[in-house]
Amino acid sequence: MADKIGYQNMIIDVSTGEGKQATITVYDAGTLNISTIYSDPAGTPLANPFSTDANGRFNFYANPGEYDIKVSGVGITTYTIEDVTIVGPSTYLVGSNPQSGEYRIKAFRLDATGRLVIVYDSVPEP
Repeated sequence: MADKIGYQNMIIDVSTGEGKQATITVYDAGTLNISTIYSDPAGTPLANPFSTDANGRFNFYANPGEYDIKVSGVGITTYTIEDVTIVGPSTYLVGSNPQSGEYRIKAFRLDATGRLVIVYDSVPEP
């Protein structure tokens, strides 16, 4: 996959309501494996860990998948945002368990503009 998917967030000091500078470390979910992350959708590598800006804002790009994001720094009790899902154009998390009279999902595809098209069976469930 050539294009990486973006994620952005902001670290806020709850006592002041203002953004707080922090160190961000991205891991493969449920592990201590440092993830490969990028600074842009084209895949330019980004150091991991990295720092937020002075206002606590940060962003990175990654392949679709599950990630844990550790937040640490001066005056911050270290914590982890667990199981962050980054969903890309070819990642679909859908189930099809139709009731009587409903249509079962047959397939997914992308149209020429990159929009998701859901194809249903032509006959409803009995």
